[in-house]
Amino acid sequence: MGKIKLLLVVALAAVFVLALAAPAMATTHGNYSTTTDACAGCHVAHAAQAPKLLKVGPTQTEFCYLCHGQGTTAAPYDIQYGLTSGDPTNVNSTAGGFEKLGGSGGATVTSRHTVWGYDADANGAAGSWSGEATKTLTVPGGTQNLTGNGLVCGSCHNPHAGGTGAPNPRLLRTTILGSSNLTVEFTLEPTGVTDGYQVTEYVSGSTAWCGACHDKFDKPDNSGHELTEGDTMYRHAMDMAATLPGGADGTIASGTPLETHSTDPDKVACLTCHRAHGTTATVSGYALSWPRDNGGTGTTSALLRMQNRGVCYNCHGAAEYNKP
Repeated sequence: MGKIKLLLVVALAAVFVLALAAPAMATTHGNYSTTTDACAGCHVAHAAQAPKLLKVGPTQTEFCYLCHGQGTTAAPYDIQYGLTSGDPTNVNSTAGGFEKLGGSGGATVTSRHTVWGYDADANGAAGSWSGEATKTLTVPGGTQNLTGNGLVCGSCHNPHAGGTGAPNPRLLRTTILGSSNLTVEFTLEPTGVTDGYQVTEYVSGSTAWCGACHDKFDKPDNSGHELTEGDTMYRHAMDMAATLPGGADGTIASGTPLETHSTDPDKVACLTCHRAHGTTATVSGYALSWPRDNGGTGTTSALLRMQNRGVCYNCHGAAEYNKP
């Protein structure tokens, strides 16, 4: 399916879904009543275009863009163009977007999690929309491969985990590739600023959660100094306490947010350095070429939050290693 058709599908969202205010649509993913109309936002009984009686297909990505694509009003999260609706202003998504960051006028992503329908070039950089046949089955830094349609929105999110009983924010799954009881905690902006939708802090759990797929990268202290758990490569330690240089605060605004749990704060986690959906960061010079976990050389921005190796500098560069 071509790009034009994808955009047409997204543009038809207002026809197919209930264009209610964002707080009302939040119940689409759970907390149903006996007379709910939410089911009809996603499913149709006798004329579905995709399995599970989904209203739009063939890819799950196109289906999710009905509410979460560019220009739609049914949900506050535009994951396609990386924008979160708010009051009084919209804000850039902390996860990034799959095509842009910051809305239609934002920069184009340079790398992304390649969900079903998107391709990547030979080096893994963000490519274009290619359609149903384009599927990502391998996991960088992982010991397991994906099956079926490969990486899809539902690989990470459970669309029926909403309502008052959901243990994780953003409908994040609690079971991934055999790992279970995965819990994640975020802090959201107070209501009245961005209607409680914008993430302001990563509190705990993201390393184990991301590590369910990227298990080779979920390593303990000293793994950068010695080989651990039968590994053949040295890897940056995760869930370790960071000692920041003077003036650094480890917030999202700084570019490298640390996890902020009250009893175990200032931890380096996956989301400290990487965005979850896509990044517009660019790399050049020494940062343009690096050895990959599965062999060969990578030349992508690897979902990094900052240009080149700004994520390294934020913790290390302004300290003892940055000598005149």
